[in-house]
Amino acid sequence: MLQQNIKHKSLLSQASYFSVVAASIIFIAKIYGWFETQSVSLFASLLDSMLDISASAINLVAMRLALAPPDDNHRFGHDKIEDLAVFAQSIFFFASGSFIFFSAIQSLWTPKEIASPGIGVQVMAFSMLLTLILISYQTYVIHKTNSSLIKADKLHYVGDFFANGSVIISIYLSSKWHFVDAIFGSIIAIYIIYSSYELFIKATRNLVDEEFDPKERAKILSILSGFTDVVFGVHELKTRYAGKKPFIQLHIEMEPTISLIEAHKISHKISAAIEDVFIGAEVTIHQDPFGHETEVNYREKI
Repeated sequence: MLQQNIKHKSLLSQASYFSVVAASIIFIAKIYGWFETQSVSLFASLLDSMLDISASAINLVAMRLALAPPDDNHRFGHDKIEDLAVFAQSIFFFASGSFIFFSAIQSLWTPKEIASPGIGVQVMAFSMLLTLILISYQTYVIHKTNSSLIKADKLHYVGDFFANGSVIISIYLSSKWHFVDAIFGSIIAIYIIYSSYELFIKATRNLVDEEFDPKERAKILSILSGFTDVVFGVHELKTRYAGKKPFIQLHIEMEPTISLIEAHKISHKISAAIEDVFIGAEVTIHQDPFGHETEVNYREKI
């Protein structure tokens, strides 16, 4: 387990650094492309790349802090720093997307012909290629670590990939219809605003300790159903996420006369079974003698 955690930390750090480097290269390329073309849609894509750099930089700092081990002042760990970073990004994305949208709408009234469209296409094709390489690596890291922060980072890069493609289409079509460039710019802006909403919802759910979704809770109960020979009831099942880390706590009801050692062994087996499904979870199990549990607020069927 220790070796796996070390590998996960290494992958997360590498993915964060790669994201910053790739976003910076793409940003520089788009600056050149915008100066040469004066395209509204390319300008929107340029601002989006600027957001990518800031978001990736925030993710890098947040990742380093979140991966720090628990300390005396943060005994649950630092995983919620991920959620705070994602929350901050969502606000930033929304404000920037709104700016791009209103700029694109304004340009609809005064459309301009795109200069040097060939350079714009080349810049965007290069951006798409580098973005695809980054997304492929992020997908691999997510598969290995299930990091919500890398998932959030990947989300807007997937959007960037298709947005970059739309800019290429826009540049081609704008040679005939100048207003197309502004329309594509506004579409990219709407995508940024929608993506910021999704990030906001996800981060908020974690920050306010919202329960797992029903499917995930059903997985926990399914695991517990395999222990009905020794567990006669389950109550006070509470779940939450902090970043990518699941926290699960529950009370199990067992035969009152079994020894403390036996109760401990049963709890350990249940905890291990849950951790096999929810990688990296922190599971807390309280043992109650069956028929003597008090103040039950949430009882589960297994």
